[in-house]
Amino acid sequence: MVQIRTAAWRAAYAGLVDAEVLAGLPEEASERYVRHLAEHPDLELTLVAEKGPYVIGFAVFTWDRTEAREEGAGPGVPGEVQMIYVHPDHWSRGAGRALLREGERWLTEQGLLPIRVWEMEGSEASHRFYTRYGFVPDGERRTAEISGAVLPCARLALPKDHQVDD
Repeated sequence: MVQIRTAAWRAAYAGLVDAEVLAGLPEEASERYVRHLAEHPDLELTLVAEKGPYVIGFAVFTWDRTEAREEGAGPGVPGEVQMIYVHPDHWSRGAGRALLREGERWLTEQGLLPIRVWEMEGSEASHRFYTRYGFVPDGERRTAEISGAVLPCARLALPKDHQVDD
């Protein structure tokens, strides 16, 4: 999963994030995060996409971390697509959509609505992926710091009437 996350970042954010930052993405940080997921399975849903014997992508769904800190986690707190990464060799073949569809089902079953996602501003591939699924910008913005780079992010949300497709 570490290699998928790193490859996806390097492909999706080339031109948006300094090439040196992308080249030096700290794989140990990804490894720490993967260990965190394994140690806290009750906090999130982690899904993987496979092709044959190979993992080609993964996604993590949870409650909106900002609102959960303020209100406590549980039903009534918005859900969050924390991350979806598919190896670039497998983009536009349905793996990301399948991961998102299953995550939406789980978040809906947990009562974690509406469902939100943060995307890096300027990432056309990311924006196209989420808006084709039905997400719309909700006007919220923030910055994220990755390896010293400050990156502008925008939040998108699924409309309340969105239907999970099959």
